Amino acid sequence: MTVTSFDTAPPRLDSSALADIAATHFGIDGAIETLDSERDQNARICCIDSDSYVLKIANSAESLEFLTMQNAALRHLADRDPALGVPRVCPARDGNGLATLGDGDGNLVRMLTYLPGTVLKEAPKSPRLLTNLGRFMGRVDSALQGFMHPAAIRPDFLWNLDNAAACRDYVEAIEPPEDRALVATVFDRYEAVVGPRLGGLRCAVIHQDANDYNVLVDAADPEEITGLIDFGDMVWGRQINDLAVTLAYALLDHTDPLAGAGHVAAGYHDVFPLQEAELAVLMDLVALRLAMSVCISSHRGAAHPDNEYLLISRRPALELLRRLAGINPDFAHFTLRDRCGYPAVPRGAEVAGWLAENRARFAPVLGTDLRRARKIYLPMTDGAPGVEHAADPAAYTEFVADWLARHDADFAIGGYGEDRAVYLGPQFSSDDGSATRTVHLGIDLFGPRRHPVHAPIAGRVISAVDNAAPYDYGPTIILEHPTLPDGPRFWTLYGHLSRDSLDGLAPGTDVATGDRIGWFGEPDENGGWAPHLHFQIMTDLLGLDGNFPGVGERQRIAVWRAICPDPNLVLGLPPEALGPPGRDHDRLRAARQQRLGPSLSLSYSHPLEIVRGDGVWLIDHRGRAYLDCVNNICHVGHCHPHVVAALGHQATMLNTNTRYLHETVVDYAARLTALLPEPLGVCFFVCSGSEANELAVRLARTHTGRGDAVVLDGAYHGNTSTLVGLSPYKCEGPGGQGLKPDVHKVAMPDPYRGPHRGMTPATGQAYAEDVTRTVDALTGANTPPAFLIAESLLSCGGQIELPPGYLKAAYAAVRGAGGVTIADEVQVGFGRVGSAMWGFETQGVVPDIVTLGKPIGNGHPLACVVTSPAIARSFANGMEYFNSFGGNPVSCAVGMAVLDVIENEHLQDNARQVGKYLLERLRGLRTSHAMIGDVRGLGLFVGVELVTDRTTRDPATAAAKAVVNRAKDMGVLLSTDGPFDNVIKIKPPLVFSRANANLLVDTLDRALALEI
Repeated sequence: MTVTSFDTAPPRLDSSALADIAATHFGIDGAIETLDSERDQNARICCIDSDSYVLKIANSAESLEFLTMQNAALRHLADRDPALGVPRVCPARDGNGLATLGDGDGNLVRMLTYLPGTVLKEAPKSPRLLTNLGRFMGRVDSALQGFMHPAAIRPDFLWNLDNAAACRDYVEAIEPPEDRALVATVFDRYEAVVGPRLGGLRCAVIHQDANDYNVLVDAADPEEITGLIDFGDMVWGRQINDLAVTLAYALLDHTDPLAGAGHVAAGYHDVFPLQEAELAVLMDLVALRLAMSVCISSHRGAAHPDNEYLLISRRPALELLRRLAGINPDFAHFTLRDRCGYPAVPRGAEVAGWLAENRARFAPVLGTDLRRARKIYLPMTDGAPGVEHAADPAAYTEFVADWLARHDADFAIGGYGEDRAVYLGPQFSSDDGSATRTVHLGIDLFGPRRHPVHAPIAGRVISAVDNAAPYDYGPTIILEHPTLPDGPRFWTLYGHLSRDSLDGLAPGTDVATGDRIGWFGEPDENGGWAPHLHFQIMTDLLGLDGNFPGVGERQRIAVWRAICPDPNLVLGLPPEALGPPGRDHDRLRAARQQRLGPSLSLSYSHPLEIVRGDGVWLIDHRGRAYLDCVNNICHVGHCHPHVVAALGHQATMLNTNTRYLHETVVDYAARLTALLPEPLGVCFFVCSGSEANELAVRLARTHTGRGDAVVLDGAYHGNTSTLVGLSPYKCEGPGGQGLKPDVHKVAMPDPYRGPHRGMTPATGQAYAEDVTRTVDALTGANTPPAFLIAESLLSCGGQIELPPGYLKAAYAAVRGAGGVTIADEVQVGFGRVGSAMWGFETQGVVPDIVTLGKPIGNGHPLACVVTSPAIARSFANGMEYFNSFGGNPVSCAVGMAVLDVIENEHLQDNARQVGKYLLERLRGLRTSHAMIGDVRGLGLFVGVELVTDRTTRDPATAAAKAVVNRAKDMGVLLSTDGPFDNVIKIKPPLVFSRANANLLVDTLDRALALEI
């Protein structure tokens, strides 16, 4: 049997003998102060005129080689990190680092410098102290890199964590039995989980005894680490063992050992980076060190009952082991990863990324599109409405029902990551007792009783249990995903279900995307809660069964978020649905009426508060998404990312007036005119469609030297004084002053309601004859017209497609009298008609002037007049034309980006294909709704005219208004236009899809049915 220092009594020399040894062998004189030691005898030599020293009399069983190694290690540390607080070796008189006593026992003697400070045991374990401890030990281990000595190979050294199996033999010495069982559990886990992982870990010579008596802190600043002593446990072993030992002692009296471990590990990692494989076993090694300490102290205590040092840490070690046993080992691992800068859950980011990229493939978890549902946020924070009823299930259920009714909502949303005040029972205490779980890890969806719950993603049931105490939140189903081959492994949880939800869903059951898997539970079966679904995602199961927690500790929420990412990655709720609405809706409306002009109207009988746009969707202040079928201004979709990025990029560099040279405006003008036929090659950039039409009128009048205008009945061209006078839609309507003498109105070429009907060349010619008569009359009166201005398809006139040949004949009449033609493309340009880029192209004409607005900048204030070089030269008559910001760099960058999107996303062709499909479906509604008199349009410029009688074609104005408001309530935004406000206009962004078209038509079908 090998004799060790545990089996040999430590030296017992008196102070006189110690003083004599110091003077004789090292030439150092001073007062003797005995120091505590486990196996050796140590004394401080307090010198009067110099530093203090530590005399170390080794146990007689200690080998020369091992003590030589300690001295060599100390010298190595001094060379590698001279400022590191470790003892320095003092040579003996003979020049060696060791001396031998001649007292018969042959004890070896060393002299080291004394390190001032107090022991770590006496210092409060603040976060700063623990971080500094980690940093200090990181410096030690970093400086020890490259050091090796044969004596470090200690296969029989009992304290080496790599020799855990030898300590297990001492478990039977532990009393009482419950302590013995606790320690045995640690060894069981080590053998099953940790041992197989050790082979690939780094090895090195390590200190392995940074206990709370060997680590020194500054007496003046007890959060600063000043030194490390006692290198008697040095060994060649796993690198991570050194940090494990450090943690085992640093956490002995810490109230939150996981938080404390995070501080130490983060500090260590900052200096000496830890490997991910090491972090995976660190907390298990901490527990192992504590278990070994209890085993060894129990065993040695029986053999050496007079050595109190052996038993000094046994009680706190057992207490810490109990606290650690209450911490989920996987959660502890993830916490340390997080603190060291690694992703907390290794596959967490992969799961979140996959979910974000594949959300379009998921089925609605409640069987309905929650984005479009009427919903309201239900806060449960301290002081929120209703939380006073949290302890009374019946009262809270009644409150939730009232909350839904009060906000006219189908569902209420309980937020993810919300720190709630409703978790009141002891079941919400963390397992280690250090904190309370209050932060919600899922999203709650409150709604009708027995509402069905569906699997959004195909998966397999791994748990279907009725959770009783201590969690007591009723039946829960957990699905493992995905069965799809391209996705990472993750899980979804469905809680607070009805008990019959568990029928037929045993573990192992496969579930397809969209399958119903349960129903909302009643309060008496779901833990007393109002009927709802708790939906949660997990990137790791933490080794738990169906009792997976739905709330986490506030102090640990960063890690919980990594384990349980935002469920909205699957649900796809807009952010406005996941928080309390901002300003009160009614107060906002009142403030608008007070602060904005009273002539500015609102859409719909119950106006919307829109806070965000996304493609074809507009989202209100409560997160409900509405399909936008009328906003042609956002031509390529609300907030298109490419357009937004172009705006932001240019805005960070320059935005100024147009008196400076800038390539962007020239490049944009060239790209824009390349889309137009010759001779339309000169651009005048402005800021709005009204500005564009105003300038077009000036160009025409300057070029011709005339003033008279020909306009179409029902037309609208802008809101300036000049344009209102050119717009019968305005000047002949309420508040208008009628047409001025130099403005001449011709018949609206309406093939459905006008005097000439049908989409034939004859109809077009008949309407154009009215233009010819007007022009002839003006010429005969010696006031030939300066211009004709006409939309290429009539918008405010009622979404009218002009009959074939109309513009060709009308343009010929005006040009024959020396006038110019203006095509107003503000509403219909840039590919909206599908079959052509510009509306006028569908009539086979080339105007003299084209005006562009609204779509050109996707809502950014940008518009343009394009004309021929000849007209542009006429305008340069000495009066400078200047527009401060028309064509500024930011606007032109936006315009260029809009053209990019139209081209790259093939939006003109999309308008053609989807528009054709939409018209077919809308015309199909005529068979079931006699109110539909006409369906007309080109591409995504469509009108549906409602009549009370198809024979008389009497306009159904009131019905059209009712249908539009009902469609809005169903989540589809439409509007009305036309002289009688009976035409439902449809002009959505060009990213409108067939699915969007189906939703529109199906909603209109239901709205029309309700009207009847």
